[in-house]
Order: sequence, then C-alpha cells, then structure tokens
Amino acid sequence: MRRLFSSVIRWFIVLGWRDIASAPFDCAIELAVIDDKQRPLGFPCIRRTDGWFNLGTMQAVRASPTHWRYWQPDVLPMSCC
Repeated sequence: MRRLFSSVIRWFIVLGWRDIASAPFDCAIELAVIDDKQRPLGFPCIRRTDGWFNLGTMQAVRASPTHWRYWQPDVLPMSCC
C-alpha cells in the first residue's frame, strides 16, 4: 500500500500538482483528491480564508483536497487580429 501511495504522489508531482498546504489564496486553481484513487475535481476553485469554493458558482467545495495546480482551461483564449 505504501508503494502505491508513493507512486500516486510521484504522478501528481510530474503533472505539476503541489501539496495543498502551499495553495495560494484568491487565485484560480484546480484541486485534486487522493482517496481510494486519484482524481482531479475538474473545475476551477478559489481558496478563501473561510474555505474552498467553486469559482464558477461560488458554492463551497465539499471535498477534502490533497493537491492543487494552477487552473488550465480546456480552450485557450484566441485573437482574430
């Protein structure tokens, strides 16, 4: 079990995931949870002094995140000029 946990942590580090304690405040980030499997939450979140919130709805996040990385939207902004 310890070996599995170590490999999951290495996978997160390779993909830019950082420990939750280092998450910045008031910045769009993506959260991840490691429980029986690893999984990103899949939506942008923001950290405030009173907890984690879904950036799109400002609803409280009910999960207990373990890792974070800067939010990278699926579609990057484009310019026609």
